[in-house]
Amino acid sequence: MNILMYSNSFGGHTSTFIKQDVEHLSKKHNLLYICNTVHNASTDSYDNLKIVNEESLTLLQRVFWKFDVNLNYSNYSLKNKITTIINEFKPDLIHCQFGIEALRLIDNLENKSIPVIIQFRGYDASKMLKKRSYVKRLQELLSRDNYYSIFVSDSLKQNLKKRSINVKNSIILHSGINLTKFHKQNYTTTHQYFTFLQVSSLVEKKGHEYTLQAFAKFLSSQNSKNFKLVLTGDGERKSLLLDLVHKLNIQDHVEFVGFVSPKQAKELMQNADVFVHHSITPQSGDEEGIPNAIMEAMAMELPIISTYHAGIPELVTDGVNGYLVEERDVDMYAKRMSDIISWGKIPINRKVIEEEFEINIHIQK
Repeated sequence: MNILMYSNSFGGHTSTFIKQDVEHLSKKHNLLYICNTVHNASTDSYDNLKIVNEESLTLLQRVFWKFDVNLNYSNYSLKNKITTIINEFKPDLIHCQFGIEALRLIDNLENKSIPVIIQFRGYDASKMLKKRSYVKRLQELLSRDNYYSIFVSDSLKQNLKKRSINVKNSIILHSGINLTKFHKQNYTTTHQYFTFLQVSSLVEKKGHEYTLQAFAKFLSSQNSKNFKLVLTGDGERKSLLLDLVHKLNIQDHVEFVGFVSPKQAKELMQNADVFVHHSITPQSGDEEGIPNAIMEAMAMELPIISTYHAGIPELVTDGVNGYLVEERDVDMYAKRMSDIISWGKIPINRKVIEEEFEINIHIQK
């Protein structure tokens, strides 16, 4: 099968799930990836990759989008480029990553008969639904017989359904991870600190402020101070979080390690005791699907502390795989940190990933 896949960008720290799908689908199908930009080109190479330079919206298109009147990405130059690629490649299927990004391709498709799949992964089925013109476009597109949708969590599907967007031609396809890359080593290491770990970017919806506040409360309740919180990621919010760390006077117990590769993330998980991820819905409305990092941590048999946010309860069962608390409930989050320090590793967590969230199961579906 010839599969044409599209997103605005390819590569980078936050889209390993896309690269993973490309890698595995390419083993069984002829896959061509179209994007507008490539991040980390030296390390994120892929043979069948075509870069189509992004065309700017016209003034009228920008005004209509800004005031939520209409959303349209039609562009004569871009349409010609895409048409040329499609005529040469002759795709049997077009797979677009992210709802809002899909429109850039769809609005410049000359051949309207090709089956199109739109995959929703988070902000495109939460935050973006505040835009009426975007909702209107989805209502129209997903009512077409040759258009289908994939959701990485049922929570995202329900978000569209609440806005009268057709989700009949849809499936829930949880992301899958490569278990061979996330496997707990049998050797034991002695470390000075009991370590709580969060692997993520430092964006607002990851809830770092609440994790830091809860960790400070947790520390104050412990006789021993041999505890550490390790946070990955970087960006403009890092300075705000560093200020909060000093305000809470926990700087001796919190470590920011910056961006990490999948291999480095695995090493951090190998040496951690508990994985934390206090996802929240910020004012913008941006939601998670199901964070891959939680899946990876569960594959490493780590107990989880997270929140009743979006699709996370579809992965983590409270009291079984760890604990879930309500978003922004700092007191309960701190309590669960105390409760979980006696758990140790949780083999059942890896079993959950093996049965429902493993990459080969994901690709087969």
